[in-house]
Amino acid sequence: MKQLLSCLLVLTLAAPVAQSQEVTPNLTGGSKALLFSFAGLSFLNAGNFDGGFGAKYYLSEAMAVRAGLQFATGSTTNPANPPAGQSGVDGSQSATQIGVSAAIELHMGKGRVSPYLGGGIGFSTTSTEMKNAVVGNPPPSQTTTKNSVAGENIGGVNYLGGTAFTVYGLAGFEFFLWKELSLAGEYRLGFTSTSRKDQEVTAGTTTVTTKLGSSSGFSIASQGVLTLAVYF
Repeated sequence: MKQLLSCLLVLTLAAPVAQSQEVTPNLTGGSKALLFSFAGLSFLNAGNFDGGFGAKYYLSEAMAVRAGLQFATGSTTNPANPPAGQSGVDGSQSATQIGVSAAIELHMGKGRVSPYLGGGIGFSTTSTEMKNAVVGNPPPSQTTTKNSVAGENIGGVNYLGGTAFTVYGLAGFEFFLWKELSLAGEYRLGFTSTSRKDQEVTAGTTTVTTKLGSSSGFSIASQGVLTLAVYF
């Protein structure tokens, strides 16, 4: 919802300027653009592989290829708050996500609004770690949990350790605010295969490993509600 409101706000502010000039993009083989998607990266979600930074390159006036790189990290500290006379060691939670994506677009129009069809692939990997807060005199050793089965909630986002691979068909449109600036959105029908990383719990010198398995499925998802393309 926030992404949609942001998109509508940008369109509202830009409309008076865009309407005052003729907007007919001149896209040919060799045209290129930088992509900035505000959809974000969401692990185990077939519709959110384009969050982050990317680039688009036109092979011809009707065919373009694009690639994206995604990175996200989060961390938080959980205070031990030891009572008087005791010591404590704060706990922590952290997560890192890395993803890559690639797609091809076949455009069916040369005007200000350019609908397109295409297909793409995406891959992402996520790792998490949690250390519990401990209190004592002296405080005991912390327990470290990597890739918890329940994930780690950091700043309202639940990160799940694992990898995801998706193959999808797409249909969308690109709207040019100016010749050098556009917004794009699309829908996808895709197959996603996910594999959870093994949970590892280390207490002292003992580590217990639990396998978490994998899953797969088809889905239709909205994507790129606010993907900004800057042509140069």
